Amino acid sequence: MKIQSEELESRQTQLTIELPLERLDGAMRAAAKRLAKNTKIQGFRPGKAPYNVLLSRLGEEVIFEEALEVLGQDVYREALDESEIEPYAPGSFDEVVSRDPLVLRYTVPLAPEIDIGECQDVRVDFEEPNVDDSAVDQFMEDLRQRQALIEPADRAVQEGDVVVVDISGELKGEEAEESTLLDEKGFSILVDKEVDWPVPGIATQLEGLEAGQEKTFDYTFPDDYTNEDMREKTAEFQLVVQEVKSRLVPEWTDELAKNVGEFDDLLSLRIQVRENLEAEATRQSKAEYASQVMDTLVEQSTVEFPPVLLKNEIQDMVRELEQRLRSQNLSLSDYLTIEGKKEEELQEELEPQAEERLKRALVLGKVVELEEIEVEEADIEAEIDRLVTSFQSDADKESARNVFDNPVGRQRIKLDLISDKAIERLMAIAKGEADKIEESPEESVEGSELSIDEPEQDSDGDLEESPEESVEGDEISEDEPEQDSEGDKE
Repeated sequence: MKIQSEELESRQTQLTIELPLERLDGAMRAAAKRLAKNTKIQGFRPGKAPYNVLLSRLGEEVIFEEALEVLGQDVYREALDESEIEPYAPGSFDEVVSRDPLVLRYTVPLAPEIDIGECQDVRVDFEEPNVDDSAVDQFMEDLRQRQALIEPADRAVQEGDVVVVDISGELKGEEAEESTLLDEKGFSILVDKEVDWPVPGIATQLEGLEAGQEKTFDYTFPDDYTNEDMREKTAEFQLVVQEVKSRLVPEWTDELAKNVGEFDDLLSLRIQVRENLEAEATRQSKAEYASQVMDTLVEQSTVEFPPVLLKNEIQDMVRELEQRLRSQNLSLSDYLTIEGKKEEELQEELEPQAEERLKRALVLGKVVELEEIEVEEADIEAEIDRLVTSFQSDADKESARNVFDNPVGRQRIKLDLISDKAIERLMAIAKGEADKIEESPEESVEGSELSIDEPEQDSDGDLEESPEESVEGDEISEDEPEQDSEGDKE
């Protein structure tokens, strides 16, 4: 077996392998025997027909394709061993260069090369978050508004009411199939001057109407309207008032604070609100700072990787999209139909973001390697305990523990903790609060892939398989419901 190796761009090696004639002949005869087991040939028992008969009956091309299925795998593995090449990801069979002699060509992805430069010199200004009284006041006001009591009102609409309406809108001067803007039944609208759905000034149109009354009015969208397609167009809206409800917003008292939660008085509620806002501001500021530090480090780094890694990253993003769509009872096919695009177009759109994600993961993996960042089993146990305690019932806790406390779950948690430690280290360096990262000349250039969760401002020809891990973060949101009549909450 003759092997020629050629270095390609983007961390790949091309192997061109010439096989002796007897190797192909043996593979062809073995392939013919395999095919003969499922082929009936008159005059011969299954699997007993001579090779020349099988060659005539099945055809040389069919036997060759069958032979190549096994021979190609074996040759690739042998060539890797003989060449002492370590593939970083599944390789690919490219082509049959010739049949006589048999010459096969493969592409082997190599480990990424990551040079993070003078990481110890990275500096990014950090500004401590500040929660002032106005932020607390605004949150308290929003919370108070959500405690409003909603009751039916047998009178005309007034400012501050909630009105249940049937509402439709049609663009004037448009084709019938393109003219409908909306057609909502039983929709609730807060009569407030700041409410601008479906059009600014809707509160003025509603004031004075009573249940059962109708109203038609025109509205011309301004030339600076957010939706450019609607600018300077006129629409006709029809309102039918179904129900009028008064909305009483109580003043803050110690009793109201107790009803909101387990608070002794209004002061304890306000203190808790401030603490929550400060904690959230700190979390958000830290996340934004981590992102800025990573941006700075990636920008100064040189990262080379084989194309198969980018392909895998794009596929990961498509799978993530599918998961989000399933939560909305949609399939990827539904989404592509709605967007009017093919999956290939979607993958092309995702490529820049996927490349950025991959670079960040590889750079962070390099930091983990240089700093020898590890986590202990005790750290994983503690994280599992923390995750489990967030569930209320014992049954839910037990179910959650089964999800987390298994080899796959523990590995994901381990990667997440390592990522957190690496990011904490980088932030300390960027603030000038940590020792320098030192890279010795004999350090390997290989990088480990780690995933980072950052908040938003949510193949054919494969020859070897390698496992992939993904780490997802949880988002928690808290909303206070409004109260309906009789103290019911909406």
